[in-house]
Amino acid sequence: MTSRRRAALIRRALPTTAIALLPLLPALVACGGATPSAESSPSASPSASGAASGSASGSTQWPTINPCDGLDPAPVAQALGWSLKVDKGTSTNARCALLPTKDGGPTYELNYLWFPGGLDAAWNTIQAPPGAVTRPRVKGADATRLVVYRTKKAFYVSGFVQNGSLIQSFNGLALAPYDATRMRRAALVLLGELSAGAPKDQPTPGASASASPSA
Repeated sequence: MTSRRRAALIRRALPTTAIALLPLLPALVACGGATPSAESSPSASPSASGAASGSASGSTQWPTINPCDGLDPAPVAQALGWSLKVDKGTSTNARCALLPTKDGGPTYELNYLWFPGGLDAAWNTIQAPPGAVTRPRVKGADATRLVVYRTKKAFYVSGFVQNGSLIQSFNGLALAPYDATRMRRAALVLLGELSAGAPKDQPTPGASASASPSA
């Protein structure tokens, strides 16, 4: 199946509310750099602008990272029941994704944002997405969110985990027939893996960089 056909299937599988969720949840994150802007992020939205400006303010130099660095897909694949591979893009077009090694499997896109205001502050500025929102306990994490939205045609899950000033996130999608229990289990495992891999040594935010984002 070509990527174009798969994208078309995904569009048909998700209702309007779920499609609106696709660009909304990554609004807090931008994998292309440590201080993203609304213009540079392909998923930017009005909600994204506030979060992005929060990370870029002040004189703090935030390092560029890739959530896929050191990420072992094996625990996620085991929980999911599908073999996965890591895709880090290229030197000129970085990305972080977990892709199925066989056609038809679930996919995950991962992102990050340096934001000293924290996940709770950022979350309060965006429109509440459709789906069930929970705050699972994840070892080492300061805050988390897990959003699950499912229909007969698709299972969509987004996860966020904060460690210090770093917020990492992912969007996962499985088309029917899917295993909802395994998708949720894999999402929790992925949150744990991201938290465990978060850098321990982080820059100290400047006074203005700690401001919460505006809507």
